[in-house]
Amino acid sequence: ARCCPASRKMPALLPLLCSAATVCAYSIGSKPHRLTHIGHSALILPCIRAKFQRTNTILACAPATAVSTSQVADSSFAERKEALIAGLKKEYDAFFQPMEIQLYSKDVTFKDPLISFQGVEKYKQNVDMLAGVSAIGRACFSDCALIMHNVTSDSKLHLRTRWTLQFRFKLLPWRPLAQFTGVSEYTLDENALVTSQVDFWDSVNLQQGGSYELKPAPAAFFDLLKQLTPQDSAQAASGKELPYVLLRRTDDYEVRRYPQNVAVNTEYERRIDALGALGAYTNGANELGEELVPFVPSLMSIPREGSEKSKLMRWPMLVPSIQRGEAAPPQPTERLQDYVSLELVPSKVVAVLSFSDPTTETITRGYGRMLRSYLARDGLGALPAEDEELQLAQYDALNSFKTRRSEVWVELAEHPW
Repeated sequence: ARCCPASRKMPALLPLLCSAATVCAYSIGSKPHRLTHIGHSALILPCIRAKFQRTNTILACAPATAVSTSQVADSSFAERKEALIAGLKKEYDAFFQPMEIQLYSKDVTFKDPLISFQGVEKYKQNVDMLAGVSAIGRACFSDCALIMHNVTSDSKLHLRTRWTLQFRFKLLPWRPLAQFTGVSEYTLDENALVTSQVDFWDSVNLQQGGSYELKPAPAAFFDLLKQLTPQDSAQAASGKELPYVLLRRTDDYEVRRYPQNVAVNTEYERRIDALGALGAYTNGANELGEELVPFVPSLMSIPREGSEKSKLMRWPMLVPSIQRGEAAPPQPTERLQDYVSLELVPSKVVAVLSFSDPTTETITRGYGRMLRSYLARDGLGALPAEDEELQLAQYDALNSFKTRRSEVWVELAEHPW
């Protein structure tokens, strides 16, 4: 006040300044319908400017700090969209028990390769049936499960989820397990509510390059029927199969995620020698002197043609993530230590092609090349065949004469899971 006489008038302006600042701050921090208060600040600020102009004092006004209606609306929509994504994850984890009805428009539409309908109540009836909680669902299905692998968004009003669905059809005496993998395309309205969901199955709708397109319903019906047909499979070598998560099932191949596991392995030239060495270990030639039951499949690493690397056979023995608290497999006896060892096999995503032909090296490599061609067609990146070209997986007991189950595995380096 001593330096600038004009500034002696500031106390008279302070209440007005405070009112303007309060209105602007309230508007910025509020929901879109509160933004009407910015209009009041627009009336106040010219008055402030006029008072300062009369005293030759310049006021740097604050309109630049105000947030437009569209900016706040976008921020609010983004929050609602994030809440929708969280709600969908919750629904998938609990198989829609309960269904988060508030996430959906009243007139939401649904379409998959088999059925279509409209309305949130019909949507709820459908998921209750598949989850086995409605009267029809309890009569028909068991072992129901739904896994969301990921959720992505390529535009404001769109979401895509990747998932695996399974159920056991218990009305049939052999109680077949049906599994479906695919994507759901969600369309949202301006309130981030789901207005449409279109499901695509990898086994029916997947196209070259990894895109999806609608197909006639009979294609989906025959895909389901094929899964419900009884299989005359050979007896497995073990009652324990290495667990995995199914990521994709097509007519040609599957994609699976296998967990970290502890395996016993041996290098070999002749397959019979590897079976003898690992069989000796599991039959008691270990530090505990106990018989051990491995998981199936028996896995054989097949090096690329011309490689000097030896073939390797593995038998999975322990899966730490599901066998918590169990001791590690015992070391082999001194007699076997030069031939047999334990290793920690990391988790991996593999593409799998099944076949029942004899597992000669020529036939196995041929199926390996076929699998790699399918992966290239569908936009999946296989690890380069530098040392290990593929793995051969065998499930069956040696003395079994029914349809045998063998697979070639190729590890994936690029995939959407």
